[in-house]
Amino acid sequence: MQKSRIVVITSLALLAVGVGCGGSYPAPSERLTTSQAAVRGAEEVGVANEPSAALHLKLAQEQIAQAKTLIQEGDNKRADYVLMRATTEAELALSLSRATTARAEAAQLIEQTNKMRQTAAPQ
Repeated sequence: MQKSRIVVITSLALLAVGVGCGGSYPAPSERLTTSQAAVRGAEEVGVANEPSAALHLKLAQEQIAQAKTLIQEGDNKRADYVLMRATTEAELALSLSRATTARAEAAQLIEQTNKMRQTAAPQ
């Protein structure tokens, strides 16, 4: 009888400690800064000019706004995950924009090469 009482009291104490620590997730201020910097970087490169990249940029901006709301509500852990997604979306937007630029430059070089071949070919 005494042993079961000790087990119950110990279990309740551990549960109380676990519940108390559950809400102490720190505010993801560093991740917020990183996400905002990723969005600014994508904006500066001109991602908005590429439709698929612009979509991912918009998603990143919306997720940052959502994360700020979650931080104000005290849901820091969820905000941290949303900010991870925001950073990834901004990086994807940047990559898509760069890929589009690289494809356009490659097509231009191919066209120039073909013109040079046509003018250099013996008649």
